[in-house]
Amino acid sequence: MSALRVFCHLLVLVAVAFAAPTSAMAEQPGASIVSFFDVEAPGGVSYRIFTAVPEGEAPEDGFPVVYLIDGNMVFPMAEKTMSESAGMRAVLVGIGYPVEEREQIVSLRYFDLTPDTPAELIPLAEGASPPRTGGRDAFLAFIEDELKPEIERRFSVNPARQTLFGHSLGGLFTLHVLYNRPDAFQTYIAADPSIWWNGRAILEEQNLFLRDRADGISDKRLLIETSGRKPLRPGTDAANAQKLKKLRSGPNGRDVYEVLQSIPGLTTAFRSFPDESHGSMVPLTVTDALRFSLFGEKPADQDVRSQTSGTPNP
Repeated sequence: MSALRVFCHLLVLVAVAFAAPTSAMAEQPGASIVSFFDVEAPGGVSYRIFTAVPEGEAPEDGFPVVYLIDGNMVFPMAEKTMSESAGMRAVLVGIGYPVEEREQIVSLRYFDLTPDTPAELIPLAEGASPPRTGGRDAFLAFIEDELKPEIERRFSVNPARQTLFGHSLGGLFTLHVLYNRPDAFQTYIAADPSIWWNGRAILEEQNLFLRDRADGISDKRLLIETSGRKPLRPGTDAANAQKLKKLRSGPNGRDVYEVLQSIPGLTTAFRSFPDESHGSMVPLTVTDALRFSLFGEKPADQDVRSQTSGTPNP
């Protein structure tokens, strides 16, 4: 990989026992080999890239490939879904970080997934310093110029069947890529995208996309899903609660879905999880994302209830 140091730590496992014979292995739903490697991108940012590749021979035109933002959290969910689902065969690529501390991951993703953002437009706890923002273009360049060629070198993948999945700020980033580099992927999944971020600046990009693509787009697909419950972080006082409410007001994922239905050639789908929070929806939306991406299945128009819970994040 040019200009990229690759530290390969082949890990983990076949999704069936090592003792199983090869023929039995091929019969298992979603049997896959899971691994990771670390890379240092130009500019010195380090990433941990989690991968899962199906056991057995690849299709003649290669496996579909699904790129998952927030790989530290999302990749295990996606790999579990694929391993338990007969016929679900794709290369999964989780883009994460070689750290375990949640606060470090949060800080890194703030930078990678956002445009330059004034401090007054960032929800902050009392006394907290604003995070570093503005790295989204460098992050997209890393995916396009460094990561994709490395994945294509390691695995047999179909460049005509590439998916980008993002949740929260990752969902915002996913929409940014669709609006500005629509040919980078064929399928886009934006889960609870943070439309409100940076004074809803993404809507300006959306307006330009609508103008430039009024005559249509070449066979792209978009799934947007949203949560319904909006709990505040523990300890949020009344003043900050009001500030958060103001910052996060305005159009949401459903509004974006309704507007984008006007684009010829863009297949759109939407699902709301009214009883889920921003965090608890993630395992549910990951499953929908894989089925939409790999099988073309639009999610059922129904409420999905879960016993999980999550803490809201941007």
